[in-house]
Amino acid sequence: MIQLIIRRLLLMIPLLILTTMVIFTISKLQPGDAFSGEIDPKNTNPEYIKAQRLKLGLDDPIPIQYVKWAKKTLSGDLGDSIRYKRPVIDLVKERMPNTVLLGTVSLIITYFLAFPLGIISGRKPYTLVDYSIQILNYLMLAIPSFVAGVFAIYIFAFKLGIFPFSGSVEIGLDEGTLPYYLSKLYHSILPGTMLGALSTAGYIQFLRNDIVENSRKDYARTARAKGLSRSKIYNKHILRNSIIPIVTFFGSDILSIFGGAVITETLFSYPGIGKLLIESISGKDYPLMMALLLFFSFLGLLANLVSDVTYSIVDPRIKSN
Repeated sequence: MIQLIIRRLLLMIPLLILTTMVIFTISKLQPGDAFSGEIDPKNTNPEYIKAQRLKLGLDDPIPIQYVKWAKKTLSGDLGDSIRYKRPVIDLVKERMPNTVLLGTVSLIITYFLAFPLGIISGRKPYTLVDYSIQILNYLMLAIPSFVAGVFAIYIFAFKLGIFPFSGSVEIGLDEGTLPYYLSKLYHSILPGTMLGALSTAGYIQFLRNDIVENSRKDYARTARAKGLSRSKIYNKHILRNSIIPIVTFFGSDILSIFGGAVITETLFSYPGIGKLLIESISGKDYPLMMALLLFFSFLGLLANLVSDVTYSIVDPRIKSN
């Protein structure tokens, strides 16, 4: 296990270096920069814009810009945001708790729905209950998240007034107080539920198919021949083996939630990392954009490592290379 972790961590180093090159290249392929369109002869001094570009090194050759950025990043300095005039690390620290809370709510909703529905569908295949759950799955797979989000905002925020449609906390509450944290949780329920509910379809289908397949294997037939009860066969033997692949998805769940948060946070005007990424791309805020893209890339590599380690833990028979 330790060798696996060390090997994967060492493999991350060249992958991250290659990732920085790709991220930097993609960022610079965008036309213009953060100052494009801001030159107004009546209100803005063109010399000031030129001086700012020179100060930030935006006029340097691309290879030199990459080397400077890579050196600063490796030293732990992610630079300052051009748009917000603040250190990038401070913006990430400020927005990260909101995305983590949103992701936690989403994960709880996902597993809370996926496990019981998948188990019921798997234990009663080709019945009315199973077909009903399958139809629900197809609907969740077919409806785009932004469409479902718009309907959720319209129904639960505007029509029923149950949940707020934007923001992460009620204005006027003192940070650190119980009402403050309850308000944070309250604001995350609607976007978190949407993000989590739409992610359940794949898990339900996967768990259902695995239970049906395992119920036909030799060990299940042997258990029936021994006279074990149906509940004991499913709970002790079939379900235990069927859950193994689902548990190993936990690492990729983390990545998918951060990726899904980009759309969800933008749709619900929820101030998290995803919305910050969209703002940095639209504003051509290179330091912030490249730092966030690098974070998502590192999160993807870390998610794969977590999946491999989890797989080795829950099923010792499998050797990860």
